[in-house]
Amino acid sequence: MPTKLPSALTDKRANLARERAELLARLEEIEGELGALDYALRVLDAEWAPASKPSRKLRQPLLPRGAVARHCLELLRKNGPMSSPAIADTIAGIYGLVFETRKARQDFASSVTMALRRYERQGLLEVTDTDPKTQAAMWRLRLGEGGRIALVQSSA
Repeated sequence: MPTKLPSALTDKRANLARERAELLARLEEIEGELGALDYALRVLDAEWAPASKPSRKLRQPLLPRGAVARHCLELLRKNGPMSSPAIADTIAGIYGLVFETRKARQDFASSVTMALRRYERQGLLEVTDTDPKTQAAMWRLRLGEGGRIALVQSSA
């Protein structure tokens, strides 16, 4: 006597099989269109050959160009010395960024630290301290006489 199989599993399998058949049909359509396009391109240029690997789509940036660097200086000007993670968290809060993974958060914090390091090389910022546990740097503006930002070229 056959056992009664759960309908949720059999339905799921049937849906996946149907979806697979649709995808295979679409793949055949795409292969046909690519063949036609390759032929047309070779008619126009006999030397033309398709790229060996399709180019990947570029993802949209999280913030406008230069926003991280600009906010780094603004935050240090307004708040005084701050750590790299505090700066990254503040900028993320300004733009309402929510990171789905720890790696995404670390990538964003890394971009903030890179911007800070660029300003350090230009002589605008300096590291005042480093957290012994996390190795996070504490940053401040390099101020000259009268409390104005001092631009000091680094020797490196």
